[in-house]
Amino acid sequence: MKRFNLFVSCLLWSSIGLTQPLDAAVAEVNDTIITKSELDKHFKDTKLQLMATHQAMPNDDVLRKKVLEHLIDVYLQLQVAKNNNIALDDDELDDIMRNIAIQNKLTMDQLKEELVKHGMNWDSYRENLKKEVLLTRTQQQAVGREVHVSDRQVEDYLADAIDDEINQKIFHLQNIVVPVSETPSAQEVADAKNKALKLLDLVKKGQDFSQLAITESSDEYALDGGDLGERHLAELPDIFANVVVKMQANQVQGPIRTPNGWQLIKLVGVNEDALHHQITKTHVKHILIKPGPQMTEVEAERFINNLSRQIKSGKSFDILAKQYSVDAATAIKGGDMGWVVSNELVPQFAEVMEKLKIGQISEPVKSPFGWHIIQVVERKVEDDSKAYQRQKVRAMLQQKKFQQAVQVWQQHLRAQAFINVIDKSLA
Repeated sequence: MKRFNLFVSCLLWSSIGLTQPLDAAVAEVNDTIITKSELDKHFKDTKLQLMATHQAMPNDDVLRKKVLEHLIDVYLQLQVAKNNNIALDDDELDDIMRNIAIQNKLTMDQLKEELVKHGMNWDSYRENLKKEVLLTRTQQQAVGREVHVSDRQVEDYLADAIDDEINQKIFHLQNIVVPVSETPSAQEVADAKNKALKLLDLVKKGQDFSQLAITESSDEYALDGGDLGERHLAELPDIFANVVVKMQANQVQGPIRTPNGWQLIKLVGVNEDALHHQITKTHVKHILIKPGPQMTEVEAERFINNLSRQIKSGKSFDILAKQYSVDAATAIKGGDMGWVVSNELVPQFAEVMEKLKIGQISEPVKSPFGWHIIQVVERKVEDDSKAYQRQKVRAMLQQKKFQQAVQVWQQHLRAQAFINVIDKSLA
């Protein structure tokens, strides 16, 4: 089920903009109306999501209010997308869907089958995914320029980290956010803290943290039971990181003051060795023949097949590479590309190379560069943890900055918007 969380998350988008003309209005968001049937559809789909992920279910009135809050945030951002002409064409969407299928090790037909299992049809999934991508692009345009992580920041983080052992760990976290406004009064801050303390007391008395997050939390993770997923310390605000590193599994700490309010944080568990990483390097040679002004596609294929036959009959791979390969940089070395990593190569080349045994020579292989004959000379496995950790820390620092900037931006959108909840039972 976890593998298809994108399918389930897309349920939250179902029917946006597909409203009935005579529906009762439940809320206004600037010039957009949210209708009762639309809210009902999202409410139903959210309940399906909670059941599918086995999360505690709040009562219907509380959940309906949370779903409406989510819809308001969605509409505010989609309005920005429309005003800024942020778009996604069909070809781009097709590419994204193909990548989703590949990442889940599915064909497109199998992807359709999985969607049916999760109660969605193909057209609605495409539309929902399109909206999700539009939101991401809108957020990137709004705050992306603010998010930059320099080499110095990565090195400083690693230098200041408590120790290498902790740097290898990934922490699975949940949170509950009790919000305050952009410019809160001292009384508002105090009231929010008191509410957070009451929630902490409920947790200590055995109340389910996930259910409290769904009913009481006020951020984008609330409907997921406050589940932040697995995070490296680099992804967390410093004030969180300093607390989390001292916590035990299932422990809850807080309230912690953050720019958007007071937070309770729960450590669900720790992945002790998440950033230990090894890579396989391959010492490889190749002969490259490609079509051009002097050689047609058919002639190139015929020529590479002839070279393949010569190698099979005993001719030296190195000599043929020096004589005929058009990759000048490697031809002079008998086709030697040195030590390579698969993800640095085009997929067509890498896939064949990975299947070859040491000393084995491939049949002709077609890639965007032309026709190859590949020989694997040697393989080795290296510990790449330091470089991998540096790469991950950079990505995590970027994600932390991005999420913080998006939260501030979303607060600003709400502060500047006209929002009117017409159905007072939802206010």
